[in-house]
Amino acid sequence: MRYNIGSRRRRLCEHGFLLICGIITGFGLLVLTLRSIDQPPPYSTSLTFPNELNSDELVEQNKYNQQSDGESGKCATVEEMGESFAGDGHEKESLRVRQMIRYHFILNGPTRVRELPPEEFCEQGFVLGKASEAGFGNEMYKILTGAALSIMLNRSLIIGQTRHIGSLSSLSILGNFPFGEHISYSDVSFTLKEVKHLWRQNNCTTKHGKLLIRTDDFEKPAETNVLCGNWRNWKHPIIWFQGTTDAVGAQFFLKNIHPQMRNAAVELFGQPGYFQSRPNVFGELMRVIISPTKNVEEAVNWVLGGGPDPDIVLHMRMLSNR
Repeated sequence: MRYNIGSRRRRLCEHGFLLICGIITGFGLLVLTLRSIDQPPPYSTSLTFPNELNSDELVEQNKYNQQSDGESGKCATVEEMGESFAGDGHEKESLRVRQMIRYHFILNGPTRVRELPPEEFCEQGFVLGKASEAGFGNEMYKILTGAALSIMLNRSLIIGQTRHIGSLSSLSILGNFPFGEHISYSDVSFTLKEVKHLWRQNNCTTKHGKLLIRTDDFEKPAETNVLCGNWRNWKHPIIWFQGTTDAVGAQFFLKNIHPQMRNAAVELFGQPGYFQSRPNVFGELMRVIISPTKNVEEAVNWVLGGGPDPDIVLHMRMLSNR
């Protein structure tokens, strides 16, 4: 009996405690619900306008707004986009390369090389630039790339000739320079036929063997040595960098892993990351190596009608056309 009475009292105490807690909690919630929340202080902005608006200021402001809208919606021209690159650095570099090309062909041109002693001639080295007549722009880059490579390697330039059948009576096979009907070539390069003759005349076969040509095909990325080969150490009499139908092939030497090749390319083409140091290499080479015939020059002048030089426009039209 005492045990039952004690346990009953204990349960009553627990129930009472829970009841009191519930009453207090409910009273607190009631107070929070009925409590009035203070309203935030009113926020107001006052704008002060002048009593009278000046008409001249209004007209001037409208003009400024119209001018700003017109400039923001206007597309920049090619000339305006190139203003950030304006300066004389590009022209100075082109003049520097012009002198470099001139000195190279004085030193390695046919006029001097023909007169070399046999020992020196056999050690001279040549670069072949050979093209067909598929398209003037694409094919001329093969010759110009050969000329650029001859400068980087300090070798003489050979321009390959195209073959055609002569007169029916003789049935001879004659050699002509590519596009020889439309352009004239200067005397800064050899022909392959002349080099073969001089090779035999100077008795180079005895010490150096046959007149071998080492070919590197740029159109075969897995085989070309344009990035990994030190071409300045190649001992072959003739080197032919084949398949260069644009200005990209020769400039790959700027990324060559050998300092000798990379420095030679930078000296000719300038630093890749600085626009002002990039000369017009192929334009300067074309200026020295070829010139238009009189008929072509008259035709171009007639088309231009005394206007500006064609520059890129004419070049792009000739890329894939004879």
